[in-house]
Amino acid sequence: MKEKIRERCELLKRNRKAIAKEFSLENDLMSVVAGMIFTGSGREVDPEMLKECKKVLAKHTGVFSRFRKNVDLVLESRMAMAEDPGKYIEAVIDTYNKIRKAKMKDNDFTIIAAALLCELEKTDRIDEVMERYDELTKRMEKEHPFLTNTTDSSQVMLLAASERDIESIVNDIEKCIQYLKKICKTKAGSDAVQGLGEVLALEGGNIQERCERVDKIFTLFKDKKAVFSGDREFVSLGAFADIDAEPEILVDLIIKASEILKEDKFFSDSSFGKSRRLMYAAALVAGCYRENSAVNDTAYISSTLGILKDRQTAAMISAMIQIIPSIAEAVLSADK
Repeated sequence: MKEKIRERCELLKRNRKAIAKEFSLENDLMSVVAGMIFTGSGREVDPEMLKECKKVLAKHTGVFSRFRKNVDLVLESRMAMAEDPGKYIEAVIDTYNKIRKAKMKDNDFTIIAAALLCELEKTDRIDEVMERYDELTKRMEKEHPFLTNTTDSSQVMLLAASERDIESIVNDIEKCIQYLKKICKTKAGSDAVQGLGEVLALEGGNIQERCERVDKIFTLFKDKKAVFSGDREFVSLGAFADIDAEPEILVDLIIKASEILKEDKFFSDSSFGKSRRLMYAAALVAGCYRENSAVNDTAYISSTLGILKDRQTAAMISAMIQIIPSIAEAVLSADK
């Protein structure tokens, strides 16, 4: 596993450099995000293919389209991995237009939702999913009005696309909040704890045991002076709630992965930041484990919510980064 993790870290470094070289006008962090899209699937980036996808995106959208602002490089990366980039973006745009008619707000999160539904092959039941999405959002806003906002959209859309009943989902989220805040006294913000609840609610199971595992991992990082500084980094630890490995081993592997990334000057403490690098390292380690398991990938979607200072951009890219087959498997299995 250690060698596999090193290979993934080196792959991310190569992918980021290749993208940054060809797309020098993009925000530096966006080159990392795009690099993660390819790295999460174990693929080397093809810069020429990315440039072709940029042309395809331009053909399907207007100059001032929302699709060509914050989301362009992320969408182009997803297009580059699709069998037919043109059909991929056509499907996303078509779904986007349909869910806009369902009165979902017109913002970058609408593009996230459209891409999620397309990649999960849920476009044939958009009306049903949007009804569930609306009901879930209203229930969550009623329970925690100050915690529920557009940054929850990607996880809520995944929950809406599953067949878990709304009551069970809401109860699981609430159990997670109450247990971590009142029993474990977890030193993470309330918004982060709700985000974790949304992540863990997709598959259900014993919420208390899974919360305990995440809290133990979080505490181990603090004990080793490797602290996650942001609330959204905390949510990323949900990726380890169902991985069959001792928390101590996982924490050591993540810290080691962070050190490997740090070998590249771009990922140094001064230019990239220790906590941010640690979050990426956690995402890479979780990805290595999940390849050989049926673990729900929802938490991996959340792993980049803290990447950028701009919360809107950060949350927008979060749902796009790791929409890989195992996510679809998790949601589809919840349908049975």
